[in-house]
Amino acid sequence: MRSVKFFFAVLLLLSFSYNQLKAQNSQWIEENHRIQYQKFAWKYVASSNYEVYYLDKDEPLAKSTLTYLEADFVRITELISYSPVQKVKIFIYPNHESWLQSNSGISLSDAKEVDSENLSKFRLEIPFKDNLYSFKQELTKQVVRVYLHDLLYGGSVKDVLQNSLLLNLSDWYVLGMAAYIATGDSPEMRRFTYQIISENKIRKLPLAKGKEAELLGQSIWSYIASTYGKQAIGNILNLTRIIRSEQSSVASTIRKPFTKFLKEWFDYYLNDAKQLEVNSQKVFSTDDFAGTPAGIQSHRMSPDGLHEVWVSDESGRFSVHLHTLASKKSQVILQSGLKEVNRLSSGKGPLLSWSGKNQLHVLFSDQGFTWLKTFQVDKNGRSTGDQKKKIANLSYLSMEMNANGTKMLVRVLEKGQVDVGMYDVKRNRLNLITKDAFDETEARLLPDNRILYVSDRYIDSLPAPAAPFSSIFVYNPEEPENPIRLFSTSGKVSNFQFRSDSIAYFLHSQSQGNRLIRFNLADTSFQQMALRSVAWDQFEISPTGISSKENTILTDKIARYSWSSIDELTNSAWIPTILDPVVQASLETPAIETTDVAKKQRRARLERQQSIRLKREPGKLIGPYDYESSFVMNSSEGLFKSDPIRGLGYAYELKANDLLENHLFKAGVFLAANLRNTDLWGEYNYLANKLDWTFRYDRKVLGQDTESEIQKIRYNRFALSASYPFSLLSRLTMTGMYRTNRLFSQYTLSSPEDYIGYAGAQVNYVYDHTIPAGENLRTGLRFSVSAEANTAVEKSGEFIRLVLDTRYYKKISNSFYVATRFSASHQVGSSAPASMLGGVDNWLFNKAETRTQETPLGTQGLANRDIFMSEFIAPLRGFSYNKLSGNSHLLLNVELRMPVKSLMSVESSSFLNSLQLVGFTDVGTAWTGSSPFEKSNGFNTNVYGGNTNPFQATVTDFRNPFLMGYGMGARANVFGYFVKFDYAFGLENKEVKSPVTYLTLGYDF
Repeated sequence: MRSVKFFFAVLLLLSFSYNQLKAQNSQWIEENHRIQYQKFAWKYVASSNYEVYYLDKDEPLAKSTLTYLEADFVRITELISYSPVQKVKIFIYPNHESWLQSNSGISLSDAKEVDSENLSKFRLEIPFKDNLYSFKQELTKQVVRVYLHDLLYGGSVKDVLQNSLLLNLSDWYVLGMAAYIATGDSPEMRRFTYQIISENKIRKLPLAKGKEAELLGQSIWSYIASTYGKQAIGNILNLTRIIRSEQSSVASTIRKPFTKFLKEWFDYYLNDAKQLEVNSQKVFSTDDFAGTPAGIQSHRMSPDGLHEVWVSDESGRFSVHLHTLASKKSQVILQSGLKEVNRLSSGKGPLLSWSGKNQLHVLFSDQGFTWLKTFQVDKNGRSTGDQKKKIANLSYLSMEMNANGTKMLVRVLEKGQVDVGMYDVKRNRLNLITKDAFDETEARLLPDNRILYVSDRYIDSLPAPAAPFSSIFVYNPEEPENPIRLFSTSGKVSNFQFRSDSIAYFLHSQSQGNRLIRFNLADTSFQQMALRSVAWDQFEISPTGISSKENTILTDKIARYSWSSIDELTNSAWIPTILDPVVQASLETPAIETTDVAKKQRRARLERQQSIRLKREPGKLIGPYDYESSFVMNSSEGLFKSDPIRGLGYAYELKANDLLENHLFKAGVFLAANLRNTDLWGEYNYLANKLDWTFRYDRKVLGQDTESEIQKIRYNRFALSASYPFSLLSRLTMTGMYRTNRLFSQYTLSSPEDYIGYAGAQVNYVYDHTIPAGENLRTGLRFSVSAEANTAVEKSGEFIRLVLDTRYYKKISNSFYVATRFSASHQVGSSAPASMLGGVDNWLFNKAETRTQETPLGTQGLANRDIFMSEFIAPLRGFSYNKLSGNSHLLLNVELRMPVKSLMSVESSSFLNSLQLVGFTDVGTAWTGSSPFEKSNGFNTNVYGGNTNPFQATVTDFRNPFLMGYGMGARANVFGYFVKFDYAFGLENKEVKSPVTYLTLGYDF
């Protein structure tokens, strides 16, 4: 009795000592993998508040990143009224392809877990995508999210656990605030609010997710800052942590009901939308093309206007689509990249350009190298591709091929800065045109072979203008030292397209979105087109008109406008303007301001806290230093576990890794309720190369007692595995192992010890193309096939085991998902262990079937020596463990899952958000010898008598060899455990058995 009390006291202590409760005992082993095509040498530089880790040639980018973040630190902390204590560790990658090779977050199951882990560990990863301006905005957004997580949930384990259970914030709150602090009142946000308000498609705030929630939240925080003052943001944040309610904290701070506040927010942006409609004119397109659900990137029209290409992104797997305007369908002509469903992907993908007579050039990265492939497209849309050509492995940001296809105008990230250059395809050589630290955001070839590029360079003697800012330069190869500046203006200028030698069109980013500007190079005059082009992301000019890529409520489409409809518009003159930083600051001054004394006191307090904490010069750069593999404790997880042999117990797992997660250490223990039966295991993973290595040791102990015997079984397993990934969806693993089974009596020392050792090898292929759709909800296909051979050492005995596990998940509607699973196994050999069918994984208060025939669990209450090498096949609901056993099995499971959350109009508690109702059917059988489909088989044929009995009979009863279970159940997340309750009926040989209830812990089946 005292040992039982001690056991539950230990459980109570452990339950409050780790970071996150987790109960997961699915038969499917979740193992992520990445593919490393190249070796990375990491270094880092540090300052008062940040550590920036970078690769070989990116030291200038790392230092400029550090300088920018330190300069922005006081602004951020003033806005949120909070000064963090820890340094933020930032890993920067020169491109998206390099980031996909990183092992960061590989030990976690999905993108949500990776994001939560990075936030709590003050760590983030940033791949460079397009230009320095957007890179810095994304940096600020991610840093703010880290600070907000620390402010709202606390830095200690106890605070995080407590606040995560009591504080459930909607996505709009945190994502929107981070976006506002990073980009302010951005044109993208204004465009989105205009669209949802003008079309009356405003989603309820708690239901908005992802990018939609971010833009909605950004508009709300922008409205609060402009109407109630920026100091209200910090007040709302700190009040939210106290009262744990996002809407109540807003209402209490602005002293107004939240519903009335939302009505005023709506009216504010409605007036903005009406103003835009007065100042612009809607022109109806002649044709629309929806493209692909995965979105449209890098849209390009062919010179004759008959074809178009674009890039779609499916979780890092990029596809190049070719579409002939006369056709209703598009075709995929090239794919590249690595599909990674467990990470949030937003790469740039292949770069596209047309040249000559409908020659399409595709610049893409694949398997760690950069390739150029050319396609010849005929008028019917048939394409013929040339052999791909390897070119210099640089971080290409944009590309345009010249007319004869021999040179490329490119923008590259080189030595930490963005520069424009001309790449000679034949000689594989890059000649840089700009060699400065300014941010070149676009480059175009002019009809006369001069080069136009857009930069944030400002060469006048006046103070630098307020960001964002654009200067347009023309570079002449004959006068390389004297580029001509055409004009400069505040705001972003992009997408220069030429209709003729002297007429160009471009997009100018204004407060409500992008506006189309016509530019006459001959007299340097400008006209703002009356066309309502705020939804345009980019456009392409063709002989018949303009094809624009438009983003309407986060959905991409291609729309076409004829020249006749555009030329007949009544346009207005547009003058490039340069906004002074002082004027910009005055425009951003909120309606309600704190007094100068209060602002000075707050700034002084923040600076004093920073200097006291750091005890060194603020903003001082330290380094660079070489990265050293310093190990940190990743997480510690505890869970209740019900072992089918040893019953209920508690499992505890520790994880440690270096920052890059190239080295992973795991160790765990399982302690049964009687404190005698234990598991110990340890694992080391080396993941720095393409071939991943794993060494694992397992030890299991089973003590079993009867009235006449006391036995103990000890099982040890040593395994070395090498895993080769074919893609991020599939891998092949080869394992060599040695196992020992030792059975000895503790009742009498005279009984001989029963010992055997097995040397074996296993080959396992895994394919996993499933995408998480919610807690215990997936879509897609996954399967595992393995073959294992074992032979006894020093004794006779061997066996071969073949196993198949296939699962398919289908979303029928927002309210229903179907999950199916088929598993099978077959074992042959003189020492083949049997599989036991029945029950459910991790079944609390489980029961095993009492059988008269010999099984791995024995007939006298004593399991056999090789029990830990036998498999429990589940679920087969309606029956107990070991209902059937044999050397082969077949099992089919079907579940219809209905998330209750899909029926609710508002967010609720974590329990209701995770609650699912299910209906299920399980059908399975297990046998030894002949197949159950044979007339006489190992299932329905039994031999009676023999040995000392002079009579022996073989009886065949022709029973149905398949068992069936069906019923209903519910699943929900309860205090961090995913709990499953099932009520099942068993059907055996056309007889319905008494119902059985199952209370289990874990995901999936």
